[in-house]
This record gives sequence, C-alpha cells and structure tokens, in this order.
Amino acid sequence: MKHYSTLFILCLSLALNAQNDTWTYFAPPPDPYCQAARGNNILIGTIGAGIVRFDTLGNRTLLNTDNSTIPSDTVTYLAIDAEENWWMIQANGFSRFDGINTQTWTLAQMGFPVNTFVREMRAAPDSSMYVISDNGVAIFKNDTWSVLNTSNSGLPTNNVWDVAFGPDGKRYFATTGSGIVVQDDATWTSYTSANTGISMLNNVFSVAFTTEGVLWAIGGVNPVSAIRLAKFEAGIWTGFTAVSIGITPGVPLRKLTAGSAGQLYLTTSSTVSIFQQSNWAHYKSQEIGCTPDGTIAPVEDGAANIWIFTSCQLARFDGQTWQLFSAGLPGPPPGILYDGIAEGADGSIWIGTYGGAYIARLKNDDTWEQCQPLNYGAAQNNVYSIQGAPDGQMWFGLKNSEILRYADGNWTLFDTCAVHFPGHFVLTAATAPNGDQWFSLSPYPSSPFAAGLARYTVGGLWEFFSDANAPLALNQYIRKIIFEANGTAWFATTYDGILRYSGGVWETLNMSNSGLPSNRVFYLALAPDGAIWACTEVGLARFDGQNWTTLNSSNSGLPSDVNTRVAFDNAGGMYVGYPRPGMVPSVAVLRGGSWTELMPLMPLAGQNFSYNEPDAFIVDSQNRLWFSEFYNAGVFNYNPMLVSTGEPDTAPTHILATPNPTAGLTTLHLETPLASEASLNVWNSLGQSVYTTIVPQTAGTTISVDLGNLPAGVYWLRLLQKGGAAGAARVVEAVATLPKIPS
Repeated sequence: MKHYSTLFILCLSLALNAQNDTWTYFAPPPDPYCQAARGNNILIGTIGAGIVRFDTLGNRTLLNTDNSTIPSDTVTYLAIDAEENWWMIQANGFSRFDGINTQTWTLAQMGFPVNTFVREMRAAPDSSMYVISDNGVAIFKNDTWSVLNTSNSGLPTNNVWDVAFGPDGKRYFATTGSGIVVQDDATWTSYTSANTGISMLNNVFSVAFTTEGVLWAIGGVNPVSAIRLAKFEAGIWTGFTAVSIGITPGVPLRKLTAGSAGQLYLTTSSTVSIFQQSNWAHYKSQEIGCTPDGTIAPVEDGAANIWIFTSCQLARFDGQTWQLFSAGLPGPPPGILYDGIAEGADGSIWIGTYGGAYIARLKNDDTWEQCQPLNYGAAQNNVYSIQGAPDGQMWFGLKNSEILRYADGNWTLFDTCAVHFPGHFVLTAATAPNGDQWFSLSPYPSSPFAAGLARYTVGGLWEFFSDANAPLALNQYIRKIIFEANGTAWFATTYDGILRYSGGVWETLNMSNSGLPSNRVFYLALAPDGAIWACTEVGLARFDGQNWTTLNSSNSGLPSDVNTRVAFDNAGGMYVGYPRPGMVPSVAVLRGGSWTELMPLMPLAGQNFSYNEPDAFIVDSQNRLWFSEFYNAGVFNYNPMLVSTGEPDTAPTHILATPNPTAGLTTLHLETPLASEASLNVWNSLGQSVYTTIVPQTAGTTISVDLGNLPAGVYWLRLLQKGGAAGAARVVEAVATLPKIPS
C-alpha cells in the first residue's frame, strides 16, 4: 500500500562567484609579560603582540611593528624615563622610542658581553637609564653608554639585581654576595648581614626608596626561598619577617615599588601589600579578584593608581577598589571551552573558558573585546557555558553555580542556584519554546552531589530539579539540553542515556527500553526536520518520533563510531565532531548524500592534543562552524562558502515543491529557467543517496520528482546547476519530511 507523505520544503538559494573551503585557527593572545608607568602612560609588553598602552582612565591602544616604529613585537622589559621616552628590551636589542622614532642598541654597543642576562631597567631622576644585569650595570646618559663593573669601579660584584636612587643623590644597588652596595660618587659601601645585624641580607633582590627617604630591601638565600624584609631609616636598620608584617608564613617576598605619596608596594606569590603611615594593608586574591603575580613589580600611574599582573592578566587599584583589565589583544581566552562558544543577536561570537580569566567577544568588524565576570559581581572568572537565547540575551554559566546574563549592554548576576547546588558548575543552557531558561548544574569530580537542573521562567521564578525530584544520579553530567517544538525537553547524560521531560513527567531512555545504542550520550541536536540526533561512543543515533536508527562506520560513510558533537547548518549539511588520537579533533560533514572528512588547519607547533574531543560545537548564522579541542588553547573556524563581492554571473534560482503533503509525486517549481544542464540528487536522513538524475536545460521552470517508490522518511533534495565561465554554482537545498501515516 502506498504511504502518503508530507513534504516540507526549506529553500536556500546561493549565487557564488567563488567557493572555497576555509579553516581559520584563532590562537589565544599572549599574556602580559612586563609593564611600566609614568603619568598618563601605562605600558604592557607582550611576547609577539607589541605594546598595549593604557591611560589612567583604562582606555587602551595597541602599538606594534605594523602601526609604529617599535622594532619588535616581542618586548621583555619596559621603562619610561622622566622625558616620557619609552625604553624596551626587545628581540633585537635595547630601544628608546620617543613616540615617533626609535633608536636601538645591541648588547655590544652598550658595553655588555653577548651572554649578559638582563634583570631590570630603571629610569633615574635625571632621565638617565640603568640596565641591571649579571655583568654589571649599563648606564645611558647624554646619549652615551657606559658600564659599571668590578673592573672599572668599586662595585664589589657584577651580579646586580636592582637599583634605587636616594634623595641624597646616592645609588643603592641590590647584589648577590655583597648585599646593598651604595655608590656615593667615588665612594662605595656595602651593607650585609655582618654590619646591619639582619639575617639574609648578603643577597638582595629588590630595593626601593619611598618619598619619605626610607630605603626598603628584600634579601634572602635566593629569589624564591625564604626572604627577609629590611628597612634603613635615619641610619638604623630594621628587619622584618613575613609574619611580623601580617603575611602568611613561608610566602616569599618578591618585588618592591615606591609610590608617589610615601607608599611602599610589596608583592608576594599570593598578596599585594601596601605600607603607608606606619600601617600595612594586605590584599589577597579574594579582594583583588584574581591571584597576583608577585614576580612582576607593581607600577603606579599619574593618577596614583597601582597596576599589577594577576592570573586574570591585569588589575588596577585606586586606593579603594580593585578592577580587572584584559590586555585587549585579538584571540579567544586560553583554557577549556566545554560549551563556551555562542553567537549573539548581532552576529558577534562570544567565547569563554574555564581557566581563561575573561570572556572574549569577536565583533562583526573583526575586533575583539574582553569582559571580566568578576567586574560584574561574579565570584570568579571561570566560564563553562555560553548560550545565545532567541530573544537576544546571552547567558553565561560559571563556576560555583553562578549565572551571568548580558542584555542590551547590561550585565546581571544570578547566584540563586549556588544556594541549591553548592559544589556545582553550570555546564550548558537552553531556552524552551515558551521562553523559560534551563540550566544544567554539574558536580565537580569526586563530589558527593548529584547533577542538578534549574529552570528560570519568563515570569522570573526559579524551579530546581535534583535527585530528590528527578532521575538525576551522583557524579552525573548533563552535557546538552534541547527542546522539541512542543516543549518536550531532552537531556544528554554521561552514563544514564537520555532524560526526557514533558508535562511534569520524567522518562529515562536507555539501551534497555529503547533503540538508543549506548547509555553514554555526549551530545544532542534537533535537526531541521524535527528529528533528534544523539552522539554516542558507538555511532550516531536518530529518533524520528517513533524509532531509533543508528549510523556507524559499518553501515554508512561515517568516519568514526565515537562521535561527540553534532550540529546542522542552514544549507542542509550536518556536521559531526569526533576525536583523533594525538591529533587535532576532526569533523565530518554530510552533504549531498556523502560524508566528507574535514581536517582542521593545524595550529602552531607545540600544542597539546593528548585529549582531543571537540568542544563548544556551533554553526553560526553565516553557516560557519566553530569549535575547540578540549584541552587545546584556541578555536577552530570552518567557513564552507566564501562569497565574493562581485556581481553573480546569473540570477539565483529559487525552488518550491508542490503538492505538500504529497502521495509521492512532487513538482519542483523554479523561479527562473535553468541556464544549463543540472543534476538532481535525493538522499535520505541516514546519508544514503537514493536517487540521482540529470535534468536537461529544456526542463524550463518545472521538474517532476516521484518519491512514491521510496519508504516514508526524511529526504533531502539538491539541485546543482553549473553557470558562468568562472565556475560559479547555484545550490538549492530542500528538506522533505515524510512521516508514515497509517493506512
């Protein structure tokens, strides 16, 4: 008996002058490496990206070899002298930049041996520049370089770490082996443990003079072990331990910087301490927002703001409040992306990572901006998921069950879930057809808690599901949430198959009660025809509303049985992501009835692909595929169609199929006659080609297709017409939904 069928057509017409398959790899930007500040200039040096300049208001600009005369994009040390010249140590030597021109010297031209290890640069009050090294001190003054070392001065050692300039005109050098060495014109004096009475002052690694004329120094066995703080005031030496100034025992003191109003700034591996008016104030990561990097000395700008390096790149303290900044360099944040890529309503791409310390946004003009969740009230910056809702709002799932919402330029923090699901993170999110927002709350590894779900209704109410009122298990991860058009929710679980929720009733689908081929479900996707697709470790499973069908490497052209991601584009293609041991994760696309394996562009050498499951798998509104490798820093972008800006050779062809529904025979109506011979391809939802024919140009504007001999199911129709000497193509893709109707 013939099955009656419903034919639903999705039409897409593309007129192309040129067509390429293109991979782009977006690498994370380099971390800040060094800094300097004076007045309205706060400079951040990077490895490979040039210099980022902030002003005292936090506005930033980028200087590199493309837009300035700085000689290298790799900058390892920075200083600003009293005349506002920028000094840098870069890949080609030492340079001075006056805002327009750059002058560069090699080590030899400065008077240093070629194997010299430079440790610091300091600008003296008279605008001379001191370069501190293990081969003495090079000084630039009156356009001439000279060197202080043991062979030409009273400097008792060439192993110098720092220098401070006293209000009396003396220079105080921090050295190893000779403590603090003071130069007073031709007179040299050393202060060590022997003549100060302070232990661990034979090796000194950082010195600073406050505006009150007090010398401070950090001494110790070596730069990373137990260290003693020393003060020299009015001819008297005083020693301090970390405990005596209120810092946790055993924390090495790192760097000293003097402020403009009597302050002393001291960094450790976990704190920033400020000494002012005889009192210490200590700021830990909880107050700063991120863990400070004590190895880079703080700098103070002209507005008396203090700038430090942290695990979140940069932090600024105005005396009352800490604020986080990113360097603003192009690229996604480093770290694990999980479900951390989504498209905004304006077409921008949002990227957030666990461990990446900020959210990156790639805007339509190809510029990048960064957002710090900590600046919007979150407890930390770790992003596990990003979702763009149909109403244009962006939802960010964070650590500790926190949720951020971005809408019309405004950020809102929701911490309600943290009360109900402590020790969880927000792994994925989805919007129901009625506008309710759903979130998956997953426990941390070895957590005693079960997975959770939260629903935030359009009315602003929260509802929570746990193992007490839903079939949610211990240490379970819900990797994906999707909704059917009727509101039925589907949840992919780590080991328990699929959960389905409809009308207040929960149902578990697994190997024992359905055709699901595995209880380990990595991902779910809703196809344009309404079918549910599930990624499993034994193939792709499709549910048409009644039956399950499995695609694997044995019964189809699917390259891998282990499939972890699936997504559909707007041109009838289906992308599947899967791991390749020791390599970049791969992607296969089902298009035109055939599977094609797409090999991503290899990123820079040295990336780690030990665990290479693709993550954060989306297709945007421009038909571009975005994803990341699980542990690899960076994002892959595949653009299957690059349309030129020239005029098309001929007008695009649109297609319409009638009747709908159909008993099998349907007619394709073309908006314009065929300009040349065309091919018609029909394939089913399993990726199997079931019908191919050549359509002559004389067919005009109608083409008859008989589907009556085919089983009821899902069919894809593609009309490919050659046109134009440049190899232009017109592609019309139609989706036919053929559910079985009882006779």
